[in-house]
Amino acid sequence: MPLIKQKEVDLGRVKGVIFDLDGTLASSNPDFDSLCAELEICRGVDILKWLDDIECPDRKASANAVIHRYELESSARAEWIPGAQALVDYLDSAGLPTAILTRNIRQAAGVTLGRLGCSIPAVLTREDAPAKPSPEGVLMMCREWGIAPHECLYVGDYLFDLQTAANAGAISLLYNVQQPVPEYAAMADMVTDDYLALVEALKLAGH
Repeated sequence: MPLIKQKEVDLGRVKGVIFDLDGTLASSNPDFDSLCAELEICRGVDILKWLDDIECPDRKASANAVIHRYELESSARAEWIPGAQALVDYLDSAGLPTAILTRNIRQAAGVTLGRLGCSIPAVLTREDAPAKPSPEGVLMMCREWGIAPHECLYVGDYLFDLQTAANAGAISLLYNVQQPVPEYAAMADMVTDDYLALVEALKLAGH
C-alpha cells in the first residue's frame, strides 16, 4: 500500500515524530485475546481503564501482575516491524527529533528497545505520562522540542494512537496491515502498510 493521505497534510511542516512502540516499531504486542480471557474481560475493553476502576487493592494487584507478565513475555520476543528501522534511521539522518509514547510499562519497553537496539532517546511510558488516549505525552514532547502540536507527526497502529494524536492536535499516521481495514482507520490523517513509502513522502516534502 502506498502512503494514503485521507486528509490535507503538509509533511513539510513536520518538525518531530513520535511513535507508539508495540505493533508500530516492534512486533511486541501482547496476546490480548489470552490476556483478556485470563482477566475475564471482553476483548476490546480498555484494559488500563478497567484496571484503574478496580477498587479492591488485592484484586487490582493481582490483575496488574497478570498484565505485567504478558507485557514482559511479549517484549522478550520483540523484533523490528519491517521498514521501521529504516524509517527511524532516516529521521535521524534528516535531523528530525524522535520519541516513543507507549501504554506499556517502562521495564517492558526497555526490554523491547534493547532487543531492537533502538536508540530513540525519549521514551514515555504509562509510568511517565497519563496513558493514551490522553494527549499529555505528545504535548510534553512538543514542549520539550519547542514545537507546536500541529508540527508533530504521531505514528501508531491502533485506535488509541489516533485518538491521542487528535486530542493533541498532531498529525496522525496509522500503520496498518490488517485486512479488512479497521473502521477506526478513517480517523487517521494518513494510512500505510509500508514505512518506506513514508520515507519517500518525507523526502518529497523536503526532509
